[in-house]
Amino acid sequence: MPTGIDDIALRDRSTDELLRMYVNDRDPKLRDAIIERHEALVRSLAHKFARPGVPVEDLVQSAWIALIGALDRFDPSHDTKFSTYAVHCMVGEIKRYFRDRTWSIKVPRHLQEIAANLNRMQDDLYRKLQREPSVREMAEAFKISEEDLMQAMELYRAYQPYRLEERHPMEDGNDSMALGETVGAPDPEIESVVENAPLQSALATLDERRQKIVRMRFFDGRSQQEVADELGLSQMHISRLERSALQQLRQAMCAA
Repeated sequence: MPTGIDDIALRDRSTDELLRMYVNDRDPKLRDAIIERHEALVRSLAHKFARPGVPVEDLVQSAWIALIGALDRFDPSHDTKFSTYAVHCMVGEIKRYFRDRTWSIKVPRHLQEIAANLNRMQDDLYRKLQREPSVREMAEAFKISEEDLMQAMELYRAYQPYRLEERHPMEDGNDSMALGETVGAPDPEIESVVENAPLQSALATLDERRQKIVRMRFFDGRSQQEVADELGLSQMHISRLERSALQQLRQAMCAA
């Protein structure tokens, strides 16, 4: 049964008190107050797991979901602080997000975990050794073979595919180029072939002389008189043949 506790009273209560009260009566106002008090923890944890190319707000959302689930399942009678239990749940949910949402190919679970922690481990070892760690040292830190580490490092490239606008140095040492700049653009000539395919099919139904008149008039842009002079016919004759050809083309294209 809801407690009916007011906002001022809520602010005066400790989080542990609110948790005990919420477990007893499940008052939505208590639930909201407890969740609100953990916002800093949620955001801090999400930023700790932030990775390039992964929206931080997605991690924040995953942490919120885990926090709410942890609150609904929490039992104060167990010898565990809620914050400890909630952090465990949030970390699990964030790792699940990385496992299910950020890999572009199917990768073995243990290699996912290693690849996701490569940068963190490398930073830790750099601080400890005061230099870049070797492959052997990295493998020993992960307690895996060097071969598995090399596989994880190779698979890390699939962790987030390159964005089209992301620039990378060229192998020949030239200026960097974005991936999008290497993607082929539409070819106007090919598009023209596709668009004119029905017309080309219709032209094939004309006799050779009418085809030539149509091509000279409408493809080459020549006047009726110029066509007449080249074919040795009168301009009036060319005009009649042109009208006849256009009528035949119209019928052929409508029937297609």
